[in-house]
Amino acid sequence: MRKWSLRIIIFVTLLVLVGPWVHNSLRAQDASDWLWVDVVRTVPERFEEYVELQLSEVTPALQAAGIPWRSVWRTAEFGNIYELHFVTPVGGLADYDIGGPLARVMEPDRYRRLVDRLRRFTASRESHAIQHRPDLSVESDAVGGLYLTRVTNVQIAPGRGGEWTEFLRQRLLQFRDANLVFGVYERVFGPAPASWQIAENHASFTERAQPSIIARTFGDQADSVTAEIAGVVVSVQRTVLRYDPELSDSSIPSP
Repeated sequence: MRKWSLRIIIFVTLLVLVGPWVHNSLRAQDASDWLWVDVVRTVPERFEEYVELQLSEVTPALQAAGIPWRSVWRTAEFGNIYELHFVTPVGGLADYDIGGPLARVMEPDRYRRLVDRLRRFTASRESHAIQHRPDLSVESDAVGGLYLTRVTNVQIAPGRGGEWTEFLRQRLLQFRDANLVFGVYERVFGPAPASWQIAENHASFTERAQPSIIARTFGDQADSVTAEIAGVVVSVQRTVLRYDPELSDSSIPSP
């Protein structure tokens, strides 16, 4: 059984010209823990056309290519409202030698026309390859109604990734005892510095306003626990994404 943990962001949130935060807090796939996340900022006045092109051309082609699911998230209230996060599983890297799954199933001329049309509707695009870390996550199959994902992007100081993973690993039992549910993802490839993403799903903004997982777990001791990684963590950035059932692959159960 596949477990839900974010389909983000992280998140992180795929446009899928090549081939994703933030699946539900991303559901890990049995075949692969690798995900492709595309963060696309559309041209505001062409947003509806971009969405229509995704529905009429991209989604059917991805289905023909055998892509098992695609999860799409929109910026929720705070941020660029014309920004979309696409999350898609990476079945194998060989597809990218020929331009990705769309290039594999579409005639070359049709593929080039589709790429050109999408490019004209796009203001900017950043792609990332992230790896789900189930060994550092606390997951649950209970995901009904969780349409908001809070993605915490954590940049780690160079050479100190081992300290960060050990920090999480040593506290997993305490996180579970605090009844937390979150997915941890390592951003491995992409234009931004290497970083980690923690994705939590929520049913509402009221629920999302909860303190960090450290504060909820350790209470009055949260500051001393955070101090342990003061030199390990370089920066922390939080984003809230809303699940888009229309653009997401309809063959995948909604959160």
